[in-house]
Amino acid sequence: MNQLDVAGYRVLARLGQGGMARVFVACSEKQPGFTKLLVLKILKEDFGTDPEILDMFVQEARIAARLNHANVVQTYEVGKVDALPFIAMEFLEGQALSTVVRRLGKGFPLALQARALADALCGLHYAHELTEFDGTSMGIVHRDVSPQNVFLTYDGTGKIVDFG
Repeated sequence: MNQLDVAGYRVLARLGQGGMARVFVACSEKQPGFTKLLVLKILKEDFGTDPEILDMFVQEARIAARLNHANVVQTYEVGKVDALPFIAMEFLEGQALSTVVRRLGKGFPLALQARALADALCGLHYAHELTEFDGTSMGIVHRDVSPQNVFLTYDGTGKIVDFG
């Protein structure tokens, strides 16, 4: 995949990968003169023809698009690149809670720990209580609540990521 072929985004760097997807930091180039950093989560090529995996990724995107809360990473767009689905998400300036804990150890202030936990719980509560437009429960459950999936921004806000 050519880095310039991602549907109006310029890929700047690879952030990592999970079981199903590769994650990149990118810059929006859809509108001349307007740039915005964001994260692209792109399904791995190996899974592009597996209907079950494709369905799981699309389901994740559908759920992510409905989540709109200060303590949950925002989803901007869902699309396809080279027949592979992608999710364009908010770029968060900060670190995963796991990284903060590893770096600070016992020097991690208790007040900041409590704030990160409270923010994560607020985001999870919102997601778990979210309903369809007709009022029925969406039944969202984050199946991997871990320090890797709680992000602590540099302004001290905790956000839940990766509802896949």
